[in-house]
Amino acid sequence: MTLASVDSSRALKNGRRLMLLVSAFTSSTALAAPSDVSQSRPAGTHKPRNAAQIRHPAQAGRASVAKAESIAVTGQTHGARLHAALQRTPASISLLTGERLRQLGVTDVRQLANLTPNLYEPRATVGFSATNYFIRGIGELDPQGEPSVGTYIDGVYLPRTIGTMQELLDVDNVQIDRGPVGFTAGHQAEGGAVRINTVAPGNTKQFRALVGYGSYNEYRAAFLASGALVKDRVYASLAFDRHGRDGFDRNYTLNQTENNIDYTQARGKLRFTPNDRWDITLAFDGTVDGSTNRGYGNLLNGYTHGLYSSIYPKNNYSQAGFTGNVNYVVNSHLQLHSTTAVRGYDDTGYYDNYGTKYIQRSQLLYYKDRAYSEDLNLHGDYGRLSFTIGAYFMYEDWYTARRANNTTGAWYPDSQAASLQSYTPVYAKIDQLTRIWALYGQAEYKITPTLTATVGLRFNHESHSNAEDLNYLVAGGNHSVGWPGVISALYSGAPGASAWPGHAAAHADWTQLLPKGALTWQITPSVMPYVSISQGSKSGGYDYRAQTPGVANMAQALLPYKPELVTTFEIGAKTSPFAHILEVNGALFWNNFNNIQMTTYDATTALSHRFNAGKGHSAGAEMEATAHIGSNWDMHYTASYLYAQLDHFDGVSTAPLKLADGGAYNNAPHSGARLPYSPRWQMNASVFYRVPLRRAPGQFSIGADVSWQSSLYLDGNENAQTRLSPQTYFNAIATWTSDDKRWTITGQVRNILDRRYPQTLSYTLGSASHGVYSPVNYAAAFADPRTIFVTAEYKL
Repeated sequence: MTLASVDSSRALKNGRRLMLLVSAFTSSTALAAPSDVSQSRPAGTHKPRNAAQIRHPAQAGRASVAKAESIAVTGQTHGARLHAALQRTPASISLLTGERLRQLGVTDVRQLANLTPNLYEPRATVGFSATNYFIRGIGELDPQGEPSVGTYIDGVYLPRTIGTMQELLDVDNVQIDRGPVGFTAGHQAEGGAVRINTVAPGNTKQFRALVGYGSYNEYRAAFLASGALVKDRVYASLAFDRHGRDGFDRNYTLNQTENNIDYTQARGKLRFTPNDRWDITLAFDGTVDGSTNRGYGNLLNGYTHGLYSSIYPKNNYSQAGFTGNVNYVVNSHLQLHSTTAVRGYDDTGYYDNYGTKYIQRSQLLYYKDRAYSEDLNLHGDYGRLSFTIGAYFMYEDWYTARRANNTTGAWYPDSQAASLQSYTPVYAKIDQLTRIWALYGQAEYKITPTLTATVGLRFNHESHSNAEDLNYLVAGGNHSVGWPGVISALYSGAPGASAWPGHAAAHADWTQLLPKGALTWQITPSVMPYVSISQGSKSGGYDYRAQTPGVANMAQALLPYKPELVTTFEIGAKTSPFAHILEVNGALFWNNFNNIQMTTYDATTALSHRFNAGKGHSAGAEMEATAHIGSNWDMHYTASYLYAQLDHFDGVSTAPLKLADGGAYNNAPHSGARLPYSPRWQMNASVFYRVPLRRAPGQFSIGADVSWQSSLYLDGNENAQTRLSPQTYFNAIATWTSDDKRWTITGQVRNILDRRYPQTLSYTLGSASHGVYSPVNYAAAFADPRTIFVTAEYKL
C-alpha cells in the first residue's frame, strides 16, 4: 500500500470535520496561566517584563514560564533560562525540552513513559486520544475519571483523561511536576502535573515541515508556521498534524484489523502586543480521532494476540477549544494575568473489554463534555518579597449515554455462551455537573541572601450533581435475551421500561483548605537543598458506572465519593557539581492519603464500583542525572523507588475465592494491599553520540535508550492474576542533519526486542462448583509491537 493510498478518503473527511470545528487552530496561547513551578522560585529573582520584552515576544516566552524566563541570563536560550529557574525551585521537577524530545524520537505524550522518575504511564489506553499518568503512586484508574495528575496544555487544565493525547511537532517543552500543584494558578492536582507548552509566536519567523513513514503503513505529515504579521505588534502561528497507521492486531470474528491510528490535530494562535503593558493572545485548537478503541486479546486462547469480539471498537472523537490570555503590566512591581478557556468534545465509542465473541459486558457509549474555566491572578515582586494571589472557577458538564450489556446469571466460557448465556442490555443517561471555586496564594520571602521561605494556601469549594436514568432495551417479561438477539438489542433497541423506580438525582458539596510550606538554602551557586510540605486534593463526585437494574443498585448512582486528600513531605537537593558537564537532582518523599478513591472490579459479576477505600501512604526516592562528556557524548539517567500501600480499608474485606488451579482471588481490597499502578522500581538510561564526519557533509548522531520497571498491580484487590510482570524496552535512533541545519533525516526503532507485554488485564470467573471457581475469561491489552519509522524534516 502506498502512502498516498493509505486512508486518503478518511484524511480528507477528517480535514473537513476540523474546519467545521474551528476556523483557526491553536494549542493555546503564548501567555498561558503561570505554573506553580514558574512562581515557586527564590524571592527577588523576578522582574516585570519591560517594553523591549513585550515588543520582542520571541525572546519573552509564554506565561507558564514567564516568571522563570524573566531571570535575565544573557546569551542563554529559552529552554536554558527555564531550566535554570527550575533548578532554584523547591520541588521535584523534570524538564523535557523540544530538543531532547526530538533527540529521543518522541512524537506524542504516550511515549513519555519511564522518561522521568516515578512517572508511570500505561502504554495501552482505551483509545489513542487518551493518556493517563501516575506519579508516586497517585493516579486515576478509570479513563473517564478526573486526572490525579493534571494535564495542562499551555496552562489550561483538561478535566478528563480522555482527550489528553497531544502530538509533539510544535511542542516547546514538557514539564513534569511531582507533588501537589494549584497554589499559584488554575486547577489543583494532588499528584502533580504534566505541563505541555507549545511554541509561542513572535517576531522570529519559523517554518517546519515533516513527513514520515514506517511499519504497518504508519505515516505522518505535519507543519508549523509562526512569525510576525506586524512587527512588534501582531504575531500568529499555525500547526497541523496528520497521523495514520494500519491496525497491528486482527479481529478473527469480524475479519478486520484493530488498534490502528487515525488522528488529526491543529492549533493556531493570534497574539497582540499593542503597547508596553498589554500582551493578548487568542487561541483555537481542534482534534479529530477516528482510531479504533483498544482491542483486547484473551489469554485463555491459544493465540493471545488474536481478537474475537463481535463488536468492532469504533471511535469517533471530535474536540474544539478556545483560550484567551491577557497579561497586563500594572507597574514595575505588579503584573495581572487572566486565562479564559472554553473546551468541549463529543465521543462515540464502542468498547469490548473481554475479548470474547459473545460481548459480555460490552458497551456502546456517547460522551459529551463541555468545560469553561476562568483564572485571574496578580503577581508582585518587591525585592525580598514576591507573591501571587488569584481566583479560579471551572464549570464542567459531563454527559454519558451508555448502552451497557449486563450478563444475567452465571458466566460461561465462549464454547457454551451461545446456548447458556442470557443478557439484560440497558440504556443509561448520566448527566454530571461540576463547579469549582478557588482562592489561592503563595509568597516567597528571602530571609537571607541564600535562605528563602515559601508559604502557600488554597481555599477550594466544589459542588457536584448527578442525574441518571436507567431503562431496559428489551421489552416484556424479565427483559432478558439470548444470543444473538443481544447484538441487535444493544445496537438498536429502543429504551423502554425503567430499570430503576424513577429518576436518580443527587447533590454534594465539599470545602478544603490546602496549605503549603517550603524552605530552600542556596549553599553554593551549584548546590541547593530544600524541604517542603504541601497538601493536594482530588475532587469528589458520583459513580459514572452505575448501570445495573434493581432498586439496590440505584444507590450506586446516589452515593457520592468524597474528595481524596494527599499530604506530601519532601526533602531534596538540586546540584550542578560541574557546570555544563554534570547535573544531579534527587528527592525523598512521603505521601499520606485520606479517602483514597478507588474503582474495583468484582470478578464474579464483572461489575465495577467507585468508592472511598480508606487511608494509605507512599514513600520513595528519585534521582535524575544529566552528563555532557566532551562535545560528542550526552547521557541521561533516571531512577526511582516507590512503596505505596493501602494502610486501612474502610470497607469489608471478603475471604479470597478458591480457584480450581489451587490459587486464590481477592474480590475486594484489604488493609496492607499495594496500591495499583505503583511499580516498586523504575529506571531509564539514554546515551547519544555525535559521530565526527571528516569528509561527509552534515552531522550524524546515534543514540539508544533503555527503560525498565518492576512489577505492579492493576487494581486495588492485589491479585496475582492482574499483576504486570517486570518490563524492559529498548529503543534506538539515528539522525543526520545538513550543514545549514535545514534538513534532518531521522530513523528510529522502538521496542527493538518486540516485547508485547500485557498493559491491562481483566479476570472473570464463572459459577462456583462446590465453592471452587474457574476463569471463563482473561482479557489483556498489549504494548505496541516493534516498529520502524523514518522521518524527513525541513526547517527555515
